[in-house]
Formats: sequence, C-alpha cells, structure tokens
Amino acid sequence: MLDMGFEPQIRKILAKIPRQRQTLFFTATWPASIRRLASEFLRDAFQVQIGNRDELKGNQDITQIIKPCSAHNKNTMLMDVLRQAGVADRANAAAKGIVFCSTKRMCDQLSRDLSQKGVPCAAIHGDKGQREREQALGDLKEARIKLLVATDVAARGLDIKGITLVVNYDVPSNTEDYVHRIGRTGRAGQKGYAVALISDRDAHALRGIIEVMKRTNQDLRSRRRSSAWPRTPGRRRRLVARCARAGARAAAAAAAPSAAPSAGAAGAAGAAVMTGAAGAAAAAVAGDAEEWR
Repeated sequence: MLDMGFEPQIRKILAKIPRQRQTLFFTATWPASIRRLASEFLRDAFQVQIGNRDELKGNQDITQIIKPCSAHNKNTMLMDVLRQAGVADRANAAAKGIVFCSTKRMCDQLSRDLSQKGVPCAAIHGDKGQREREQALGDLKEARIKLLVATDVAARGLDIKGITLVVNYDVPSNTEDYVHRIGRTGRAGQKGYAVALISDRDAHALRGIIEVMKRTNQDLRSRRRSSAWPRTPGRRRRLVARCARAGARAAAAAAAPSAAPSAGAAGAAGAAVMTGAAGAAAAAVAGDAEEWR
C-alpha cells in the first residue's frame, strides 16, 4: 500500500491508534524508498526474511513465458494464450486469469473486445468505484467470469484463489512491477503461468524480465523453441535488431531532457553522455535477446 501511494491514508490511521501497539508489516519486495517509510512506522522491529531481499526474484512455482508479437497480432496472440490456458472456455471453472494493461482506457477497451469474443471478463482500475471493484472480484472468485483486465491496481495485495494465468498485455515500466504482477498466480503452493507479450516497443523491459527468469531457473532454451518465437534465423536477427533499436530510443528519450539545455562544451558533454547511455542500453537489450537466437 505504501508503494501504491497510500502513505497519507496510512499516516492518518496510525495517528488515531495508540503508540504502544503491535504492527505486522508484509512486503514482497523491499526497495530503499519503502524501507525509509517503514522505518517511521515500525519500532524495534524483528525481521523475518525469506530469500534474497536485494535481488528481484519471482516465484518458482510460476512458469514464465515470453511471446514475441507485433502491434497488429497482439490481440490474436492474447486469444491464443487464453484458449491454451482454458481461460476462454466457459466450461472450465478451474482456469482463471488476469490480464494487465498499462492504461485504464486500454483495460476497458480490451475487456469489451474479449467479451464480444465470448470471454467472460470485467475491467478493474482506479476509475472504477468500490462497488464495481468488489463486484468484479466477487464474480471472478465465484467463476461467474473467467478473467480480470486490470491496471497495476490489481498487482499488489490481491489474493484470489485459483488464478492460473497472468498475462502482461502491456509490460510494466520496471521489473519490480513485473514481479508483483506475476505473483497473482502460483500462490499457496499452486502452479501458475505468466505470459509476457513482447513487441519491439517493449524492448526496454526485456532485459529485466529475462533476468527474473534466470534467477528463478526458468528454461530459456525451451522458451525460445516456443511456436511464438521466430523460427528462421533471419527473423530472429530482425527481432533482436528491433529490440536493440527500441532500447536505444528509450535511453535516448530519457537522456534528451538533460542534454537539451546544454550549449558549447557542456552541450557536447551532454551529447556524449546521451550517446553512451543509448549505446549501453541497446547493447544490454541486444545481449539478452541474443540468448534467444
């Protein structure tokens, strides 16, 4: 809740309760920003740690899959994934899923599209009222619908039994959010699948996702034999090149604002920094994608 921006509300609650109290604090990740906030709310805390808190790592009960796609065939690819996982089958009550999108508008649009294709689903995001959210969650728990289409509002603190599939329709901007998202499945000893639909626009996130897969001992070689992965060397090389170009564009865009105001020698130095950052990002993304050739 701290990471999702509920700090003011938490402070109001704590101001109304006795200072002498017991506080239980749970977190799946432990970034420095949250450590600082938590230190204000906890006193002489006893810490129980499972695993390496300094290394982002997914649940090993989750099979992570990367499916390359284009903007044109992304929806078709999504439907294929939902059918293969049984989520598109109304008769299969055991299969439930969550599809994550980056915007509220996309959540609503994709939910409508999937409903028209016969997939019982509902959208959940920050613009939905509390009653609408509870209705959607209740319908999923009771198998009246098979799928939630959600923003990151559903990436943390949501525990629904029986989620067998998580799809990153839009990959998150950082690796920590990816770990939180896929953690909606594979809970309490159950197995689950997490599928990331990756286009060249998502190359900035590819490196972090692959690092998480490595740390959870995912079989990258078997993933590259997936039917979704380009079968011919030429197509694989072109995808790797697109990933590298996208990574370079993302790094250049991030560096551009700081370099733009500079002039003369300072401007030259700023340009050099920008070029170096772009080159490093491109090399990193291409290097990770190279493993998938």
